[in-house]
Order: sequence, then C-alpha cells, then structure tokens
Amino acid sequence: MTKLKLVVRKAQEGDLEAINGLTDDLHRYLAGLYGLELSVKELEEEHFDRDELDNVYVVEDAGIGVVSYMSFSKSRDEWAGPHYSLEHLIVREEYRNAGVAEMLFDILLEKARLEGMNIVTGTLARNERALRFYERMGFKPLTIGLLLDLKKRIYKPSNSS
Repeated sequence: MTKLKLVVRKAQEGDLEAINGLTDDLHRYLAGLYGLELSVKELEEEHFDRDELDNVYVVEDAGIGVVSYMSFSKSRDEWAGPHYSLEHLIVREEYRNAGVAEMLFDILLEKARLEGMNIVTGTLARNERALRFYERMGFKPLTIGLLLDLKKRIYKPSNSS
C-alpha cells in the first residue's frame, strides 16, 4: 500500500452517511460470526444522528472520505471508577493493519490520561480481531457478559442426540 494521506478529526454532520455505513458493515460482520442476518430496522437502530457526534472522531482519506471512526462516552462504576467507554472503533477492511485504529485510539488514550480516567470496552467473544487489538493496546479482561438466549437466536439447539 502506498503512503496514506490520512487526517484524524472530530466527526461532522456530513460524515453521518459514512459513519452509519461503517456501523452497518460492523454489525453485519458481528452477526455473521453467530450465523445471524440483521434486518434493516435492526441496523438502523444502531445509526448515529447529528446529536450524537460530540464524542465521535473519524479518520479521513483525502481521496475517498471517512474510512474509520471511534465513538466513546464518559461513565463511572464501582469497578473501573471514572472511565471512558469505548463504544465503537471501526476501520474499513482495506485500511486495516495500517495503524488507523491506533490513530483513533491514541486520541482517547490521551484524553483519558489527561483526565485521570480509565478506558473500558467490550466486544463479542467470537470477534478475535478486536480481542487481539485490545490486548495489544493493553486491555485486560474484567467482566464476562452472559446471555440466556430464550429466543434461541444465537445459541440454537443442536440436532445431535
């Protein structure tokens, strides 16, 4: 890959289409890990609107536009104390392994250090790419999310006797 000309900046209203497209791609990928297909309505429920861009940063390639974004929020709990919750960190497929995710993460890491806060995130157990990335960034497991799948949407009964 040639030298990329990338700019990291706060998201703007004009970025929403690209951000929501990346969000759809991520959720389709994650659903696929569990053999699910998400409806248009389910995907749209995860879309951002202009009022939700305060803590969203994008990476823009001058040639094609937004190729990555990160969203986060402030929170507090008894385990992590005051912290930022990293909600999304999404990179277009062809820009992965080029340091793009690290560019965005560095912004949040600097904010957290300056404010004396921790950073919390999570992903699905089968999302090995994300798990490897977060491990490289220094994250350690703290909680385990459990699901009682009463609708048998993800954990379907096996046909074996």
